[in-house]
Amino acid sequence: MYNVSADYRAAMARPVQRTRLTGTIAGIEFTDANIVKGSFSISNQCSDNTELKIGQVYTAELCAKFSGLNLERYTLNGVAIVVSYGLWIDAETGFEDVPLGVFIVKEAEWTAEGVSIKAYDNMSKLDKSCAVNATVGTAWQLAKQACDRCSVILGTTMAEFANFANGSRQLSMYTETDIETWRDWISWVAQTCACNAMADRSGKIIFRPYDNNVVDTIDDKHRLTGASFSDFETKYTGLSCVNIADQKTEYYGLDPDDGLTYNLGSNPLLQYGLTDTKDQMRRDVLNHIKDAIYVPFKLSMIGNPAYDLMDVFSFTDGLADSTKQFCMTKYNFKYHGTYDIEGVGKNPDLATARSKTDKNLTGLMANQDNNQMHYYTYVNVDDIDIGDGQSRQVALIRFVVNKTTHIVIDMQFLLNTDNTETNGSVFVEDDLEVKATYYLDDIEITGHNPIETYRDGKHVLRLRYDLIGTSEEIHTWAVWLDCKGGGVHIDREGVLAVIMGQGLAGESEWDGTIQCNDNILGLEVIPDFFGALSDAASVWARTPVGDVISDRVAALDFVTGILGSVTDTSKAEAPCMVFSPWVNADLVDTDITTIGPDGWIGSGSTISGTAATVKTCDMTGVKSVTTFDASAVYYVSFDSGSTWVVYTENGWQAGAAMIDTQIMAIPESAWSGHSTVMIRADIAENCTLFDINVYGASVAV
Repeated sequence: MYNVSADYRAAMARPVQRTRLTGTIAGIEFTDANIVKGSFSISNQCSDNTELKIGQVYTAELCAKFSGLNLERYTLNGVAIVVSYGLWIDAETGFEDVPLGVFIVKEAEWTAEGVSIKAYDNMSKLDKSCAVNATVGTAWQLAKQACDRCSVILGTTMAEFANFANGSRQLSMYTETDIETWRDWISWVAQTCACNAMADRSGKIIFRPYDNNVVDTIDDKHRLTGASFSDFETKYTGLSCVNIADQKTEYYGLDPDDGLTYNLGSNPLLQYGLTDTKDQMRRDVLNHIKDAIYVPFKLSMIGNPAYDLMDVFSFTDGLADSTKQFCMTKYNFKYHGTYDIEGVGKNPDLATARSKTDKNLTGLMANQDNNQMHYYTYVNVDDIDIGDGQSRQVALIRFVVNKTTHIVIDMQFLLNTDNTETNGSVFVEDDLEVKATYYLDDIEITGHNPIETYRDGKHVLRLRYDLIGTSEEIHTWAVWLDCKGGGVHIDREGVLAVIMGQGLAGESEWDGTIQCNDNILGLEVIPDFFGALSDAASVWARTPVGDVISDRVAALDFVTGILGSVTDTSKAEAPCMVFSPWVNADLVDTDITTIGPDGWIGSGSTISGTAATVKTCDMTGVKSVTTFDASAVYYVSFDSGSTWVVYTENGWQAGAAMIDTQIMAIPESAWSGHSTVMIRADIAENCTLFDINVYGASVAV
């Protein structure tokens, strides 16, 4: 429900109401006087007309007939309509306005009464062709990619996604799909998160899950005649999903399994990983929809469009059962008319015997023609930066070959180059040399390293490689770029690749391979900047034991010049503390609910099936934090664990947990001013936590 005032809620209950419509069309203001009576309506829904759904991406429709406006013919298609509904509060307050949305005109018909308009909300902007079927990222990253490509704003935050089903997981969409538009893309992402997607009142695309939070209680005095309430509750206790790899349908059920079965179809985001991983992802969806227990209904009431799709109501008096909940999945608002709302659902008791016995039967999927040419595309979902003298992986593509064949890989990289300036008598800009290195199944392809030389600016790097006689198995193709003489920035979706060949398959079961890499930055001292210097430095490597703290001093190379001797000392401070459970357990407080036979694995990761909470010791002088995990969430304490907070745009405050990208993005200024810092990581079952690195900290042990 839109956030209205208490006075507005009181005015909604009045038997007689005074209302108004205001807004703009093509930038021209209008009021009630410009709308032909009985012509204005808005309708929308988040499920079909029979059962409760997730992954739905319906478009709201506005219909109206305008008169008395200086509108030009043949110019209305594609213009925006912004409209608000106002409810009279009192003489002192006047009208309180509620936005109804942003709509784009698709049809305009001129009549004697005025111009009839049919317009759709910003969800319609996602009806653009989508040619991407290979990418990796979190649900938030995938949703934002679609919105950015269609010039709309994603209104759901990364923190909100973390609370959805599979909201913190890395998702892979590299398989054959039926995705044709970006709206299809958003639909699969929403289904994976057990949500529906819709355009909100400001035109942003938002994701919303079903919940049990009642937004309003409506008695029979405020319902018009004709209201009907079903004599059953709709609920889901089972879920099915098609495995693309073996062309079979897998079934997942609760205990007791006495409700409906939700069919996810062949969701391309729920195909990747070990069997246990895929099962957990699918059960996560089921666990988020199992509490959506609502009674289907239909009713009409006095028109007041402050309610939103998926709002939950309580109805009292008359035919209604005040102990049940009712979820709105469809509405039709008519200005100066009725507000018809509806909640759909099937009766679990009428589920047929066949639907129960078919749960694990083979899905209806066509066999792939091994002699047909197949194409699979790949784009990057994050920005990529490569500094001078650095090397970084810019593409990692996984593909499956069903028969020995010839594979062609064509790649395009959109580069933004920044050449390094060297200091002589004047600053001179170096030539930037970019070298590509290929890896097939982690083995470097030697003898073929394309090199290009660039100046400052924007450039296109085109690469092609042929894999002749590629064997019938799972393969990985990686591309690394080395920079010398400057740096390179690649925007999100700046890497475009296509794999072509016969006998290609998009995906298979995961073979257990985990690939990771890390970049270690060096320290560069500009030559000729100092005069005559001498330096003595000791360099050693020491393995931490217990609570021992050491300092590593890098060797420095100075040239002769101005200065005399340089003396270096070290303090008992750790520029980087690595908190790895088991390895340095004295620095980590672990509260493990299920430890398993082997406890913590040596690298600091938990075994499959473990749920744990990890707390660091107290630290001072923290500047930044990095972490590497599968789907842990994080909290921070400044009072040795008595209270826990998260960092938001409003600073430190209580709230939902942070994911890894959020805690790593906290600025140094936010850490300063706190005498002690403690970090807590909560790890879900079947997940892995790697090291937590704390930089610029001295540690109290």
